[in-house]
Amino acid sequence: MLPHFLRLRDLFEHSDRENPKNYFNVEFPLPLLEDERRFAKIDSASWEVLRDKAVPYVSIDDPQRNYQQLWNTLDEARGYNFLADQGYDRIEFIKPDKSKKGGKRLPDLIGYKIGSTALLEVKTINESCDNLAKDASWRNVAVTVPQNLPEALTHKISATIEDAKIQLESYPYPTDRKIVFLVIRFDHGHKTGWHLYSELKDFIATQAKGGIEVFHEPLL
Repeated sequence: MLPHFLRLRDLFEHSDRENPKNYFNVEFPLPLLEDERRFAKIDSASWEVLRDKAVPYVSIDDPQRNYQQLWNTLDEARGYNFLADQGYDRIEFIKPDKSKKGGKRLPDLIGYKIGSTALLEVKTINESCDNLAKDASWRNVAVTVPQNLPEALTHKISATIEDAKIQLESYPYPTDRKIVFLVIRFDHGHKTGWHLYSELKDFIATQAKGGIEVFHEPLL
């Protein structure tokens, strides 16, 4: 691994480096510079929390979804960066409640700045199983971009926000902001439909209810 990938190198060194399924043995080198820059913005103590959370997934290669669990976890860095961009100067990952079996599912992050404390839960919505299937139509024929967001996707977004809301509301201390941050990976045939990004933005704007703010980051 190249020396300037300091955070990714750190993740690799804390993982099972000899495992043939280790992500960095299989997939690296890849154009991960933007990911490294995102991780570099995280303070050292918070990076260690995120790193340790991600380590168990470095060598889990799902037959269909590959290293999706790893990147779902690392997507929490996007939430950290979002809070930093919002002016929060002290940001911490919230450690899971392990006090007893079935402990509360808490949100991912909390941010502090003068006059505001924000909770944030990151949720990643990945490609559908149909899109990832070996016989998916886009692998063999030209892709038809849909005119509108698929109903299955909007239902999944709504359900995901409701799940995140439960986690945000389970936090036992008062905060003035509760934020759901969605990372959305479109199916292959939707990525080139630029009108869908505008429709997605409009749809998500309707999901901010009951004091819950919803933001999103669509990925190509």
